[in-house]
This record gives sequence, C-alpha cells and structure tokens, in this order.
Amino acid sequence: HKNATSIERRILNDRNRRYVADLLNRSEFENKNTQIDVLAEENQIVTLKLIRQRSIQILITVFAALTALILFILYRQRQLKGEKKMLTLEQSMLRSQMNPHFLFNSLNSIKLYIINNDKKNAVQYLNKFSKLVRKILESSTVREIPLSEELETTKLYMNIENIRFSNEINFSMKVDKNIDINSVKIPSMILQPYLENALWHGLSSKKGEKKLQLHISNESEKYLLISITDNGVGREAVAIIKEKKILKRKSMGINITKERLANFSKAYKHSFKVDIVDLYDENNQASGTKVVLSIPMIKSV
Repeated sequence: HKNATSIERRILNDRNRRYVADLLNRSEFENKNTQIDVLAEENQIVTLKLIRQRSIQILITVFAALTALILFILYRQRQLKGEKKMLTLEQSMLRSQMNPHFLFNSLNSIKLYIINNDKKNAVQYLNKFSKLVRKILESSTVREIPLSEELETTKLYMNIENIRFSNEINFSMKVDKNIDINSVKIPSMILQPYLENALWHGLSSKKGEKKLQLHISNESEKYLLISITDNGVGREAVAIIKEKKILKRKSMGINITKERLANFSKAYKHSFKVDIVDLYDENNQASGTKVVLSIPMIKSV
C-alpha cells in the first residue's frame, strides 16, 4: 500500500509538472505571439511615420522650390522692368540732346558760313558738330563713362553753342587737382541739360557780359560735387519771360537726368542731391543761378 501510494504520488507529481510545464510553454508562446504582434504594430506605426515625414519633406521641398521660382520670376520681372526703364531713359536722353531744334540751328549755322564763303569756320564748325554727334551716340550706348569723356563732350557742346551765341559766352571749366578724371565714372550725358538750361534760360536774355562756370570738386571721399554757375537774369525773370512767350517749350532733359542720377545712385547704394541756388548782388538784385549736383564718387578698378 505504501509502495502503491508512493508510486501514485510520483505519477501525480509528474503529471502536475508536465501540466505546469505545458502551461508555461503555452504562456511563453502566447507572450511571444503578443510581442510579435506588438512589434508588428510598432513597425507599422514607424513605417507610417516615415511615410508621413517623407511626404511632408516632399511637400516642403516642392513648396520651397515653387517659392524660389516665384521669387526668381518676380526678381527677374523687376530687373527687366528696371532695365526697360533705364533703356527708356537713355533713349529719352538721346532724343533730348539730339533734339531737332539743336540739330537745325547747328546745321543752319554751318549753312550760313558756307553762304558767306567762310570755309575755315564752316569746316571747323562741321568738325566739332560731327565729333559731338558721334560722342553723344557713343555715350548713349553705355550707362557710365569716365569723367574725362564727359568733360570733352561738354567742351564740344559749349564750343558749338558759343558759336551760335556769337562767342559771347565766357565759359570756364575747373577740376580740382585731387580728382583723377580718367578713373572717376559718372552717368553719361548728365551735364549738357543743365548747361543748356543755363544758356537758353539764364544767359540768352541777359545783356552785357555772359559767364558760365563749371567747377568739379570732391565733397568727400564718397561724393563728387559738380557746380554750374551762370550770371544770368535769375529764375524769377526766366519765369516771367516764359509766361510771355506764345510758344512754350518744355525741357524734359532735367527731369530725365534726375531719374538717371537716382538710378545711378541706387545701384551703388548711395543717394544724390540737386540744389538750385539763386544768386544776388550787393543791391539784392538777381545776379544768376547756381546748380549744385552731389553724386556718388565711383572709381573704375
């Protein structure tokens, strides 16, 4: 009986151990399956996150590319608009300096020399006129020229205009010694409109000695100072004379020049200034006008 009981207990213990082992195996199997399912879900979530991040990155890249393209198009349009405006200003400046009134009067003066059989003056005038026209046409193709070329064009212009004024204009030009006229660059054809204005408004109606002075100095290391002074009748008298004229001729050269100076200064991140000063004598009578241009000092490398 004791042996039977002992054997029965061992059998029961073996069964319990197998049962417990079986339960443990099942539990481990279920845990592994659960872990596999959890890992699969986590993997799926990570995959979805990666897909979402990739989609977001693609959208950001596309948006950035579109934004860059739009900005480039706007910049290019603005650049083209600016270039078109500059081209229009240059064409307008060329038309203002090569206006029919100036050409007709110059050719008419040459014709009078030929009629009077004054070949020497006719040839001299024609040479100066052709040089001036060539220089104006050459300058119209560039935005900036050396100061020396602008001064040479100015001399030719004043020589031709002085002949039309019967050499009554006492024109003088002074450049400070510390300015290198070959290296300093300025916008082309900016002096002629102010000189023309002084000639045909300030000096044409004046009696007696007629003076016109051009002085170029450096206001500072960054700015060039150009002053044009005449001893004409003054702006008040000019305004009265204009009102009495039946045919009023509008000069667009000054306004065009101001716009070109504004673009020139803006390109070099500087400003420019134009001051007009009325001059008076000791009796407080108008004794002329002084135009002062302050423009950026740009030197060629």
